Amino acid sequence: MALATGTCVNILYLDSSTEACTAGVAINDRIIADFAIAPRGHAQRLLPMAEEMLARAGIGYPDLDLVAFGRGPGSFTGVRIATAMAQGIAMARDLPMMGMSSLECLAWGAWRRFKDGTGPLGGPVEHSGSGPMDGLDVLVAIDARMGEIYRAGYRIIDGQLTVIEPESVGPPGLPRRRDRLVPVVAVGSGFARYPELLDDGLACSHDSQALPQADDALDFLSRTGRQQWLAPDQAIPHYLRNQVATVAT
Repeated sequence: MALATGTCVNILYLDSSTEACTAGVAINDRIIADFAIAPRGHAQRLLPMAEEMLARAGIGYPDLDLVAFGRGPGSFTGVRIATAMAQGIAMARDLPMMGMSSLECLAWGAWRRFKDGTGPLGGPVEHSGSGPMDGLDVLVAIDARMGEIYRAGYRIIDGQLTVIEPESVGPPGLPRRRDRLVPVVAVGSGFARYPELLDDGLACSHDSQALPQADDALDFLSRTGRQQWLAPDQAIPHYLRNQVATVAT
């Protein structure tokens, strides 16, 4: 998979915020990534997967410029595992870090597949709005258990992502659309757990099985400027449901 830009930054990405483990490397305008459904054993699977991706890329830890990780929201244990592993790698080699929202990653993956016409979200579709046909609104919902979902909304046009509904956690429900300029798709396990969220027919297509993937995260991060890089001690998980995370720690 080719990177979208001509960046020379070598990036390692780790994510275990859901039932999947995913890791990948961006190097020389290429992305090499893996993904596996593994509801248990994230701590045992994630680092070997990352090291296999480095080996396939023909580089080692000393060749990295940036360590990125899925910062959540999602499984508290899974988010902590990826954060801790990424921090350990970055601290040992004095590398900067960057966190990516699992909701944002799902939205970016949805946009990539929609515009390419692949997978459950494959376009194009007709829509009555007056906006650009390459634009897309993505509603993301991840099952947060305890009768709640993690949710957010994004608009992506010409490769530019804008937050239209900020991340939140709460009872199942979706924000009311402000306009209908571009098509709408829905992604994430929240739509499998609560299929009634799709009853209003707002989304032209949906993928309730979608999970964050390193391939999508690295494609997004390759477009992001260095101003968003963090020192390892500044890289923290993003739980949204902080009071539960504190008790569980």
